[in-house]
Amino acid sequence: MGSEHQMLSNPTLWASLALATALSFGPSTTKAEEVFDQQLAQPNDTDFASKGPWNVTLGAGVGYGPRFEGANRDHFVPIPFGSIAYAGVGALGPDGAKLNIFQSSGFRAGLLGGYSGGRNQNEDPRLTGLGNISPTLRLGGFVSYAWQNFELRTQLRQAVIHVSEGMEGSVGVNYTINPTDSWVVKFGPQLIFADSDYMKKFFGISVPQARQSGLTSYSAGAGAKDAAIGLTSTYKISEHWLIFGIAKFSELIGDAAKSPIVETKTQSFGGMGLAYHF
Repeated sequence: MGSEHQMLSNPTLWASLALATALSFGPSTTKAEEVFDQQLAQPNDTDFASKGPWNVTLGAGVGYGPRFEGANRDHFVPIPFGSIAYAGVGALGPDGAKLNIFQSSGFRAGLLGGYSGGRNQNEDPRLTGLGNISPTLRLGGFVSYAWQNFELRTQLRQAVIHVSEGMEGSVGVNYTINPTDSWVVKFGPQLIFADSDYMKKFFGISVPQARQSGLTSYSAGAGAKDAAIGLTSTYKISEHWLIFGIAKFSELIGDAAKSPIVETKTQSFGGMGLAYHF
């Protein structure tokens, strides 16, 4: 009890928790199209060993990718990096909060929650006249299975504030290799899908929007919206410091690819940064 009280009263841990909370709700992770980029980059509680029940990694970097899904113009964005995990119970990081409800023989299942952003029509000339999409809180769940170096994972998240922004989810596989004890490399494919509410909000164009934007009106239906393959590399340069890199290539598919909003179906994202592991 005394050691637990000591950990919980540790100012460094509370400062880290405050920072992670700020990052998880910060503007750099609010764009819907950057959700996968953030999730791909994040470490988990098994990547690097910790001496106690707390496993904390915090850092930041810079990335370069499309201004919106389907944009042919790119921009620089900050990348918050890291997580705070406690004894396998759950974790908090830039991609939101995760609570493990079930764990057994490689299986994990639990709850997810996070701040998912909308879209501002002033971000790019292509969006002018389409109006803004409000940020929202999304809640949902996940299931994953780890076997040797493979991890199969799927998740669903529903907008619970602006419910008209619908549900989005993903299914993917990660393969992890450790070229050295200090180096973790993960790569694999992911398929991202959404319901009709999400697709209409982000890829559809109503008749009033068509008049204001000059684009053709369009109704997007539910289904897979893009297929991606990503890679992340994390290397410990000392006992506590590490550097990370991230790359992703994706292709919009289905009704998303046919939207008049989309300028190019092929998208790429890359970035790097520095983090500290407690």
